[in-house]
Parts: sequence; structure tokens; C-alpha cells
Amino acid sequence: MTEARVDRNFVRLAAGQAHFRSAGASRSGGPPALYCAHASPGSSLGLTPILAQFGVDRFAFAPDMLGNGDSDPPDLDAPTIDFYADCAAELLDKLELDQVDFYGSHTGAQIGLELAIRHPDRVRRLVLDGGPLFPPALKQELLAHYAPQVTPDAFGGQLAWAWHFMRDQMWHFPYFMRDPEHRMLKTMVPPPEALHQAVVDVLKALGTYHLAYRAAFSHDVAARAPLVRTPTLVMATDTDPLGVYVDDLSALIPGAVAIRVPRDQRIAAVRQFIDG
Repeated sequence: MTEARVDRNFVRLAAGQAHFRSAGASRSGGPPALYCAHASPGSSLGLTPILAQFGVDRFAFAPDMLGNGDSDPPDLDAPTIDFYADCAAELLDKLELDQVDFYGSHTGAQIGLELAIRHPDRVRRLVLDGGPLFPPALKQELLAHYAPQVTPDAFGGQLAWAWHFMRDQMWHFPYFMRDPEHRMLKTMVPPPEALHQAVVDVLKALGTYHLAYRAAFSHDVAARAPLVRTPTLVMATDTDPLGVYVDDLSALIPGAVAIRVPRDQRIAAVRQFIDG
């Protein structure tokens, strides 16, 4: 399969310098650019396969959210999803892109949802991969326990914490509820290299990784979703614990399409929707 080269760049936003990965180039008369937004607590690195495939025939790009990956920390102590959506709109201005197709995973899906509401002329088609619709009691549990603020200590405790934080997310959801009821069923354990890279991403943003999580857990998806007027695909892979919300979330968005797909068919499903 032909793939495009993925490059790395930085752009200065009002709230901080943003790192982003990109592939392909804008083509006059070609398909719209594809904006990809990553899940917490990672970075655009996890979206490299999508960029490489879509970059063959269009410009595809994925920023690290401010406070994650190689981007600067945001200039707010408690940023909201509205803040991240406005940063996304500013990034479009910086890249001179009037309108894009948008793919977002988890926290990235919430950013795309809000971008489509706040700046409807900027999003042609919207893909929400693992969009959350947490019940109120679970949201409070997540806010209280999921993303603690972590600082380095003299004994390197943050290193062990980051390893177990990411490892446990691969086995349970929420990861701090380590019982059979919350065990995720997976056919295989991610390789050590994938776990290592996930840990590195968290350590890069140790002091600020929690900000986007808390913004996501505080965001009222149920109240905001009915305001979307952009053609929308709500999807989840067969290993995604947020897949349980696909039908309910899609029912809130006028005209939305809902699907569940095997993980190895995710990119094909996204392409079919945005090119359809």
C-alpha cells in the first residue's frame, strides 16, 4: 500500500506553540484537508498511520493538543473543550485552510464536536471515533480519580506511575477500577514498544497531561451534540470501551451515522464516510 511521508512542524498559536505532524500537500480542486485530533493522554504520533494513508491524495495533519506531546502547555490553568476547539480554529487560520474534514478520537472527538458547533463553516464532515457520553456519576468518578496531577519526586516515582497508568489503561476501563466487571476484552496485549511510547508521551507532558482529560470529563456532550449540523459519523472499534456510547451519541446528532468496525478497518471506514 502506498503511503505518504509524515513530517513534523511547529506553529505559533496565541496560547502557545503547537507541534503537529502532517502528510501530503494541499491540492487545488482536490479533496479537503483532513484534521486529525488525538485521544488523551497521547500525541499525534498515534495518528501517523492515518496521516500516511490520507496524505497520498490530500493534506492530512494532526496537532499535539496544547499540554500534550511536544506542544507547549496551554496558557490557562483549567482549559475547556471550548478552548481547544478555538485553538483548532486558529490552527486552521495559520495553515490557511478555510474548511476541513475532521477525525477525532476520544478527547479529540469532543474537540471536533465543539469545533463543528462553534465554527460550523470550518468542518465539512465530522468523524467521532469513540465519542464519550458518560453518565453523570461516572463523570464524577473520572474527574476525581482518572487524571491526577503528577510532579517529579526525588525517587523517580513518576516513572513507575506513568508505566502503570498506561499499562492499566490497556486492561481496564476506567483503569483505576481493576475488577472483572471493568476488564476490557482484547484479543492481544499491545507490544512492549507501544506501551513504552505511550509512557514517553505521558512523561513529556507530565505536568499538564491531566488538563485535556479534565476538560473532556467536564464537557457536557449530551447537551452539545444536538447542536451539530455537520454530516457526522459516530464510530468505534471493537476494542474501544467507549463503543457502548455509539448508538446513544449518534441518536443525539441530527442525521448522524453509527458504525462499529474491527480496529484494522478503522481507516477504511473513515475514508468511506468522508469521500462518500
